Amino acid sequence: MSVFRKDQNEVHSMQGNHIAGIATSNGGARQIEMWRGRMEANAATPPHAHDAEEVIFFLSGSGRATVGNNEVRYEAGDTLILPPDQVHQIFAETDSEFVSAIPMGCTVSLPDGVVLELPWRQ
Repeated sequence: MSVFRKDQNEVHSMQGNHIAGIATSNGGARQIEMWRGRMEANAATPPHAHDAEEVIFFLSGSGRATVGNNEVRYEAGDTLILPPDQVHQIFAETDSEFVSAIPMGCTVSLPDGVVLELPWRQ
């Protein structure tokens, strides 16, 4: 058993997205990694895909997400389940907070195949 203390959370920021790894391999996780994030109003993630499913639970805020040609709206309390290998993007219309989980070590890449090295995975 491991405890990942909140003072271990290092927040990394890019393009209005602020994310900390809250369960990572360096913190003792072996199968699932979790992130806690905050998106500023009008911020968006870059379009990207994972080779595994990602689950995002929105703690606050509202916005929309695109997956392929589909668009869905989210608000606080909603859970977004993103399928593997599908390009998606999240757009925060208001300040939004979330937690997300993915299988340990899954690949995250841009639509052109460039693999993203995410600093909050450390």
